[in-house]
Amino acid sequence: MDISDRLNNPNDLSPKFEGFFLEMAMPGQKQRVQEIVTEAFGLDWNVEEIGDNLTEFEVTLNKEVLSVKDAWDKSYNLRSQPGVVDAQPLFAVPLSDRQDFNLEPEVVMERSIDNLNTDVEWSLKQMRVFEAWSRFFPDPNRPPGHGIIIGLPDTGYTQHPEIITNILVKKGYDFLKNDKDAKDELEAPSGVLLPAPSHGTYTSSLMSSPRGAQRNYPSGKGMTGVAPGAKIIPLRVCYSVILLSVVNLAKAIEYAADNGAHVLSISLGSGLFNKRLRSAITYAQKRGLIIVAAAGNFVPYVVWPAAYEEVIAVTGCDVQREIWKGSARGQQVDVTAPCDGVWCAKTKKKNGEIEYDVEPGTGTSLCTPQVAGIAALWLSYHGRDQLIQRYGAEKIPFIFNQILRDSCEQFPTWKPNKFGAGIVNAEKVLAAPLPDDITRSIIAPAQVEQHPAIDSGKLDTFAHLFEEQVFDSQEETNFMEVVEDNKKLQASLAELLQTTETQLPQRLKEVGQELAFYFATNPELYQQLAEALKSEKSDPNQLKTRTLTESSKPNNLDSVREMLLQNVSEVFKTKLG
Repeated sequence: MDISDRLNNPNDLSPKFEGFFLEMAMPGQKQRVQEIVTEAFGLDWNVEEIGDNLTEFEVTLNKEVLSVKDAWDKSYNLRSQPGVVDAQPLFAVPLSDRQDFNLEPEVVMERSIDNLNTDVEWSLKQMRVFEAWSRFFPDPNRPPGHGIIIGLPDTGYTQHPEIITNILVKKGYDFLKNDKDAKDELEAPSGVLLPAPSHGTYTSSLMSSPRGAQRNYPSGKGMTGVAPGAKIIPLRVCYSVILLSVVNLAKAIEYAADNGAHVLSISLGSGLFNKRLRSAITYAQKRGLIIVAAAGNFVPYVVWPAAYEEVIAVTGCDVQREIWKGSARGQQVDVTAPCDGVWCAKTKKKNGEIEYDVEPGTGTSLCTPQVAGIAALWLSYHGRDQLIQRYGAEKIPFIFNQILRDSCEQFPTWKPNKFGAGIVNAEKVLAAPLPDDITRSIIAPAQVEQHPAIDSGKLDTFAHLFEEQVFDSQEETNFMEVVEDNKKLQASLAELLQTTETQLPQRLKEVGQELAFYFATNPELYQQLAEALKSEKSDPNQLKTRTLTESSKPNNLDSVREMLLQNVSEVFKTKLG
């Protein structure tokens, strides 16, 4: 059974098992991994070495489909084997806007049309894109973004006139069907929810559509991409934006890095962290790819991969420069860009007929490609080869991220530490001087490697997931200091896991990844703990001084524990008591 078959389950948005990520202590041990997997599970498994360290492996199955419980049980079995540093199950998971599943994209567009800005270029004007373009003219052979290739993991491309001239069709790949045809079929197998057909067309158009209408559309409108000189590699990784295969996304990121992409625009995200995904992100970053990803829609934390330090996390605003109400927010957001009522290309299939149009849309899927387009402008303006010669490919993403943030328009009325450095300003990005050894330091990528705690399953992971509940009243404080000093979350987790705060780090080291998985994939479970944490805000010392035997223990934690015990691994069940 291939991944597309495993995702084909009517109306089922529960996590779908895909395989395992394995990390070994020593490099070059593929044969040993094959032996471990064969011993544990039999012969029907594929082992693929991934990344640059020669210690990381993706283990996928051919036919067997494991339940969530069995997958976690088997991951603990793998962790116990000699030479294995870590093992983590891989799942296709519901995406960040799962709390708004009843909202069709067309309804979102109608909301925008209610207060519609009929100026189709308002978002570009807000980001001062046309002023940035003036640095490229009057050379007609070097349009803005010329020479830059953007990788786009999404639902694939269509023949929409606004995008097709800049789509590198022959470089594309379909990871659902494992072939070179990345065309969006605008439909899915029977039973698969498809709330956003042509999602890849929306996002492509915002990056590289030529200025003005390329055809007469029903809306009577045209549109303009941020970097019309850039080209796009279409990478089809999902049928819809409801359920995302993390394995497909990781493979697409690596494929883009190996096939000439310079920028990655990821208008997809998962509420679930994943070491397989992080390995792919690191692989691309080391090759100089600037990676931009959506912060998420209608979810209380920044989703992955946007949450990773190597990735530029983008959240969204409207024409009044107010934050769009559905935008994810938090410490991991880097910048803000227009996302509400942004005009983009759309392809529809009605009664077998294809219809092209330009319409307004809403969501962080739309601010992300615009920032990716600004990255393309920056690379094109300075010359990517010259940047590599001067700094080395691996430093380029960090230099751009710093310049992007430093160039933002800041808004003192916005809540601090929620929406990044402000609204992006393309003109200032291109005008900013490049760093040198005297005037400014260059961030060493190795520093990021030392701080993967956000996906470790330790306290930092839960601090990220529940940032809105725990740290909202302490926005002015340094995030890491808050994590260390605030005992509320720590005490709640200790109580939930029937342990002490002193012993909590060891307990989270053992089962923290699995616990975080359940909170990230079960909205009801998440809400139970969120309410328990909110109930303590009025007395921050209450949890710090409470013992497990006191009757003041919140009923929410009992409810959370009861829900968890219904379907967790045997290892976790033992630790949970």
